[in-house]
Amino acid sequence: MSKTGKNIMLGTAGHVDHGKTALVKLLTGCDTDTLTAEKDRGLTIELGFAPCEMADKRILGIVDVPGHVDFIRNMAAGAHGIDVVIFVVAADDGVMPQTREHMDILTLMGVRHGLVALTKIDLAGDAELRQMAVDDVRGFLGGTFLEDAPICPVSNITGEGFDGFFQALNRVVGAAEPHERGGLFRTWIERAFHVRGFGTVATGIPVSGTVRVGDKLRLVPGGQEARVRSMEVYGQSSEIGRAGECVALNLAGIDADLLGRGKVLCESDAFEAVEYFEADLSLLPSVRQPMKDYFEAHVHVGTAEAMANVALLDASSISAGEPQFVQFRLRQPLSVAPGDRFVVRASAARLAGGRVTTIGGGRVLGAGGIRLRRRRPWTLEMLSARRAALDDPRAWIAQVLSEAKSPLSPDALARAAQKPLAQVREVLGELVKAGEAVELGPQACAHRKAVEAAGEVLVRTVREFHEANPIRMGIEQPALAEAAGLTGLLFDAALARCLEGGALKRHGTVIGSPGKAGGLSAEDRALVERVEAVLRDAHLEPPLPEALAERLGLSVERIDELIRLLVDAGPVLRLDRKVAMHRDAVAAAEKVVIDLFHKATSFETVQFRDALSVSRKFAVPLLDYFDTDRLTVRSGSRRRPGARAREILAGMEEKDEQG
Repeated sequence: MSKTGKNIMLGTAGHVDHGKTALVKLLTGCDTDTLTAEKDRGLTIELGFAPCEMADKRILGIVDVPGHVDFIRNMAAGAHGIDVVIFVVAADDGVMPQTREHMDILTLMGVRHGLVALTKIDLAGDAELRQMAVDDVRGFLGGTFLEDAPICPVSNITGEGFDGFFQALNRVVGAAEPHERGGLFRTWIERAFHVRGFGTVATGIPVSGTVRVGDKLRLVPGGQEARVRSMEVYGQSSEIGRAGECVALNLAGIDADLLGRGKVLCESDAFEAVEYFEADLSLLPSVRQPMKDYFEAHVHVGTAEAMANVALLDASSISAGEPQFVQFRLRQPLSVAPGDRFVVRASAARLAGGRVTTIGGGRVLGAGGIRLRRRRPWTLEMLSARRAALDDPRAWIAQVLSEAKSPLSPDALARAAQKPLAQVREVLGELVKAGEAVELGPQACAHRKAVEAAGEVLVRTVREFHEANPIRMGIEQPALAEAAGLTGLLFDAALARCLEGGALKRHGTVIGSPGKAGGLSAEDRALVERVEAVLRDAHLEPPLPEALAERLGLSVERIDELIRLLVDAGPVLRLDRKVAMHRDAVAAAEKVVIDLFHKATSFETVQFRDALSVSRKFAVPLLDYFDTDRLTVRSGSRRRPGARAREILAGMEEKDEQG
């Protein structure tokens, strides 16, 4: 056999005893029923895999699924990896219950290519009866993704019709798109076992990315790491495995008992197991009665199955034909990812006699692991945007960036978007160039919408501040950040954008709205001027609020209010909770600091106090202020030059050299 593979996975589907496994054996030469119980009962129980050589010698994988209703969970586990289905219907039996349920599951899992094998034609009698069987199947296929698919009569016993079936299969495979190979490597585990002399082996059909011998993989849930010692693809030794191929991984450093169906092996720490995930859910037309909020269901995703309650995020019930955003609240954590397709099985009134059956499915939109509250417009808008971006990597990365509450580095964005770092860097460059993203630093980006939204929060916060403080010119920058709930680079970018665009205005040391310069009365303005004059005249020894209140015949609270207005406007600086000093005096003290540094590399607090001829009551608050202003740096009881002082001193030295 040729080792050249096309990463398309074939799969069977159909009712029990309709000849799926026999057809796979006719097609591949492999008997996929390997369990003793399968031999004894004459039916498929577990998933079976075999390599299939096409007419052009390419090798594809084929997964044979069980048809009995008791093993529907295994069928769903196999269906997740199917790209092209061989839909099997027995000519002597026709469309049966599991024929219908398998079609529903395939549709919900996103299968869009396939053909029908009308088996057991040797038991169907004459040509007229065969045609009746074909017409019956064609009627069933109406409105499905196989509506126009070839229907190929074939006998697994005599081989009649096999050539026509094989030719049709090759045409369908040739028209099907190969499985997308990009993305981070991730595979749902189908089986895991120990092989003497080799160790742990895990099999599966990767949903994304590629894996190579020597790669390190991570188990989720669990977090254990393993190294790929060797691998087989379609049963043949290989150095690389790709999404859409049947891969068996020989793993070093992990015990087979830790692995199992429903767990995930992946290359990155971007994937985690969660107990909550968000999704777009649709019910099948066969579900005639609405399902109530928080109904209990079996969720099948990848090779996993888990019990969950389905929380409807926008209504109290869900009906067929009315897709809704939901949150699955799982009984056990699963490693789902956005884009994963899932099937929901539950008991529904007037359906399948009340037994558990397939009622719907959809796609995963988020796996944040956080319990969401219902009927929140912003949540529904976010999920709608995610649904629209799901199949476009550029749009998805942009959407994840827009949802970030703080700027993200490329590495952090790659983890959040669950995309390769190289792809994220490329998309970020495109987004920045298009103006959709904003670079806030060498390793930080934010979406333009996030910066704009943060700016709107700032404007609203300032407006609310003015309403509560009508005589104030604005709010201090740190207080604004705290009140708005913004920090760091995003706050800085949003504020700069608001100031540049005129949405906000800087008044001295505070941020205010345009046109809001404080609503001072003539009396208040006169008092402010008196307080400023007293502080200017006091120079480096300003009166404390109590003394100033007594001097001007005002309350301490009123003095604090007037000083705050002067701080807002800029002529006065607050050194600490008690001491407020005129800016001219602080500037004079700064010159003294520079003179001391010009003479020595550091100085003691007492030296500064003596140079100013003031008490420690004023010298210490000044030095503390200079520390925060980067003029000085405290080192024990001494002060050394801070960044601003070093710049000033360097400028003085340069002038001296030029002079």
